[in-house]
Amino acid sequence: MSIKQPLSTDEIMEDEIKARQRQRDDVLTRVLEDHADIKRRFNAISTADSVEQKRDALHALIHKLVVHETAEQEILHPLTRSADGGDNIADDRLEEERAAEQLLARLEKLDVEDPNFDQLITELRTDVIEHAEAEEDKEFPRIEQFVSADKLDALSSLFRAAEATAPTRPHPHGPTSAKGNLALGPMVAIADRARDAIRQARNQQR
Repeated sequence: MSIKQPLSTDEIMEDEIKARQRQRDDVLTRVLEDHADIKRRFNAISTADSVEQKRDALHALIHKLVVHETAEQEILHPLTRSADGGDNIADDRLEEERAAEQLLARLEKLDVEDPNFDQLITELRTDVIEHAEAEEDKEFPRIEQFVSADKLDALSSLFRAAEATAPTRPHPHGPTSAKGNLALGPMVAIADRARDAIRQARNQQR
């Protein structure tokens, strides 16, 4: 499905329903809510009414994805590794995230009016949704089996801390030039801010 076709409301609501059904304010609930939010951000690109709106939607999506994947790498995947047989599952998810990061890096340098943009963002959406489904189907059951509910509850605040990091904004004199490159700021800087927020929240729990 092309990025020009928004995801259905039912597809987005699926993760929100799963989150509500957990009836816990734990880290897995946070991940599910994020998966729904990420789908909505892809839809914001699909339904943008102007080039400027599309650029803003891309900026918001990149920030969200970088923070989300950083939080998963710092919090979720280590939980999977702590479960019996979890190393291979975590390694597969990390490989998927590395591939997504490569696509994000290309999109960060590409204007939304570039002829290759729609193809790349469609590929990214497909990969991100498949990755989220793999987490829910393969990581969640392992984590719930081997990690205590109390620990999952405690880790929710760490995930929230990462998600609360404010988006970077395009520099007013940055490259919104002839090719329209949006100055999003290095993705590594966004990831570093998310890791710092997680570290500070973890220290406060001790």
